[in-house]
Amino acid sequence: MRATVIMAGEETKKKEHDPIFMVCLVLFVIAAIAVLGVYAADQLASHDDRVAAYGDSVTVDYTGSYYNYVKEDGALVFDTSYKSVATDDSIAKSSDFTVRTSYSPLSVTIGSGSALALFENSIVGHKVGDVFKVKIPAGEGYVGPDTTATANLNGFTVPTTQTMPNNAFKTLYDKTLTAGVPTDFTTVYGWNATAVLSSSSNTVTIMNKPVAGSSYTFSPNGDAPETGSEKLTFAVTYADKDNITCNLAFKNTTTVSGNTIQMEAFDFGTQKWYVEEVSSSTFTYKTSDRGTVNEDLYFEMKLVSIS
Repeated sequence: MRATVIMAGEETKKKEHDPIFMVCLVLFVIAAIAVLGVYAADQLASHDDRVAAYGDSVTVDYTGSYYNYVKEDGALVFDTSYKSVATDDSIAKSSDFTVRTSYSPLSVTIGSGSALALFENSIVGHKVGDVFKVKIPAGEGYVGPDTTATANLNGFTVPTTQTMPNNAFKTLYDKTLTAGVPTDFTTVYGWNATAVLSSSSNTVTIMNKPVAGSSYTFSPNGDAPETGSEKLTFAVTYADKDNITCNLAFKNTTTVSGNTIQMEAFDFGTQKWYVEEVSSSTFTYKTSDRGTVNEDLYFEMKLVSIS
């Protein structure tokens, strides 16, 4: 039988190597456990069968539109949580749509009433990643007094002198007035006017100065409209100290059906119009702080997270 002889120097080297081996083995095991933990977490997340329920705090991405769901025929977007939708010029927007500086999912606690009831209810039963749609009828959306009115296109009158709160004037025209100092400017109607701020009431009196026989174009903030963006013209037929008489014409509108058009917003400072129907002799509009009041609303949504 052949004996194995281990020299003293070799035994010493073996003992020196054992601790290093054990340390490496421990580090390897720790790394393996970490990798397996991450993999297991990913697998659990990808197979998360939780569904949203009443009382859950969730986040959702959404796009709200009139007439139809976004990217479908006739859809007119009024709000969205997607920057890609907000900045996509190929997607039709309502005329009072505002591009925000930042976009993020909406946080909602289902059943809390922080959003429209049908909006919240539609989330129930969905999993993270689900994309779904809900139509909210006018009576269950943003409800307000019925302010719908119909007026003649010809012979429409505008007061020669108008008054509005100073804050409304500053918002509409981005101008700061000095009390008691007359300031000339161009109105949203497109004609010239003079404004005077009263320090006692903090209101602005506007004296409109159109020229009879001239035509003017609605100009948001008093700025000249871009070619092709003109939506409303005022052909002034008569003006005195009390009233300005005009013939109105709506231009570059998109027909939905019959005389119904995609909603057009006009902010005159003293009143906002939301025009939705134009015939050969009349137009129908509502007055409101926002166009979503008393309208059918279409939402496309995506459930982002469930807390």
